[in-house]
Amino acid sequence: MGIINPVSTILIIFIVHFLADFVFQTSQMATGKSKSLKWLSIHVGVYALVSLISFVIVAKFLDNYYMAFAWWIGNVALHFVTDFITSKITSKFWESKNYRFFFVMIGLDQLIHNLCLVGTLYAVKTFIHMI
Repeated sequence: MGIINPVSTILIIFIVHFLADFVFQTSQMATGKSKSLKWLSIHVGVYALVSLISFVIVAKFLDNYYMAFAWWIGNVALHFVTDFITSKITSKFWESKNYRFFFVMIGLDQLIHNLCLVGTLYAVKTFIHMI
């Protein structure tokens, strides 16, 4: 194991994800990503830049920058795919004023992101032990 313990690593990943996906997402990104690949790409680009903090933490945790890079780029791609799908669904609920399912879908979106972040970390860590 690297110099950072697993619990601290996951907590930092979640905090950075919150910052990247909410704090650094503008209103235009939030409303535009369901309608335009341009705004989705801008959002995911900002997400990628902010999440470089997680890349550094994961690299220290894994003690392997190559595998941390694979984890990071994989999660950026998964973020794009997840938001491509979920933003279209959430915008339909918002436009129809179905706020209950709008917020359920936001929660599901975040659950998917968090499962991707942790699941890929587990997969990469397992792969390192296999080689």
